[in-house]
Amino acid sequence: MQRQLLYPKPNPHWNYNNSWRRIGNASLRHEIYSAYFDARTDIVGRVRLDEEITIGSLRVFAILPERLRDSQISCIVRFADFSSYEIVAEEAGAMHDVHNNSFAAWSIMCPLHVAKSSPVQLPQAVALSYASNRLSHLSPSYVQISYPRNMSELFAKSRATISVCVGPIQENYSNVLRLVEFVEMYRLQGATHFYFYYVEASEEVRRVLEHYRLRGLADVFEWNVQSHLQDLHYAGIVAQFNDCVYRANVVDNYRYAAVVDLDEVLMPLKHNSLADYLRQCDEGRSSGFVFRNVFFYRKDSNDTFNAPAHVMNRLLYTQSKVRRTLEVLPAYIRSKVVVNTRGIVEMGNHQVYRSAPGYVDHIVHQTVGLLFHYRDKCINCKMVLIVDYTARRFGSLLFDRVDATCLEVFMERNGICQLA
Repeated sequence: MQRQLLYPKPNPHWNYNNSWRRIGNASLRHEIYSAYFDARTDIVGRVRLDEEITIGSLRVFAILPERLRDSQISCIVRFADFSSYEIVAEEAGAMHDVHNNSFAAWSIMCPLHVAKSSPVQLPQAVALSYASNRLSHLSPSYVQISYPRNMSELFAKSRATISVCVGPIQENYSNVLRLVEFVEMYRLQGATHFYFYYVEASEEVRRVLEHYRLRGLADVFEWNVQSHLQDLHYAGIVAQFNDCVYRANVVDNYRYAAVVDLDEVLMPLKHNSLADYLRQCDEGRSSGFVFRNVFFYRKDSNDTFNAPAHVMNRLLYTQSKVRRTLEVLPAYIRSKVVVNTRGIVEMGNHQVYRSAPGYVDHIVHQTVGLLFHYRDKCINCKMVLIVDYTARRFGSLLFDRVDATCLEVFMERNGICQLA
């Protein structure tokens, strides 16, 4: 019944850029970032099939106090003609990984029901309303609702493409060489698109991000959470990862999203690339593939034996750091995940916290794949290290790609990408 209706796009001019906006009373520091139309009805608790049909739900991401005293939150949906109405949220709560902070990333789900008419009138924007913040109702802070770029893909099969969700870039991040190496390594592994969110970044890093954006390889968003850096876990990384996974699913229809930080590489050990691993091992009902963590340390000596003589940027971290910890950490302890975006309801930093009905996560065996984590500081500097040359199989192509990108972006420096 869902698919029999016509779904004209409510706002064809929406450019899919978001930023944090204050909700109601500014002194309370409640904020809203984004909203997505989710066509999955199996995650809606009360599906209607009478005079109205449940066509999906709205998923809204916000920053609210971890212990908000309101028992009910509502979504105020607004249409192109500026008419609006309220929907009581079916789910509303702080997501995991709060870490004793006073504020938390919240996920709010409001079911969307429409009359059995065609075409369907879809809402254009949404705001949150709740009693403890009276201005949230009197003066709503609307954010545009994100729909597929192409509405014909609303119920289409997802594209078997790997996107990469990168943790927030902050503290005036300036390691240009690591950023370029990160992107080119994942491109060699089969990734085709990247999502970057920055709090603070150096001018050189911004130039690299703009370079990839102009080539159509990346979306770059300002993550303006400066007012919550002290009372929200790691710059709101959980909100950011969930926003990214929903963006990859709803807006771009990508099947996979690798949820990682800039110092982490998901490394298949028995397959040529991440894309090959997923192509051969994904049976269709895995919400995520959990890669267990091993450390490489920055303080360890550099081994540049495999760097060709002509290379301009020789100190690539995946090629010069060849000793890793012998101990493989248990699953969900600093692990990272490649998710099936259709199978995710709530994503955490190191694991899937809630899968869609019928999906379960899969722990990748340590002989099949590992998370190579290139730490700047030791977790335990006395851990036993072993030599692991696995990442060097990408070395020849990786050196050339990094040099080519650095030359395009930093021609005035003869193609040298600076190390932090």
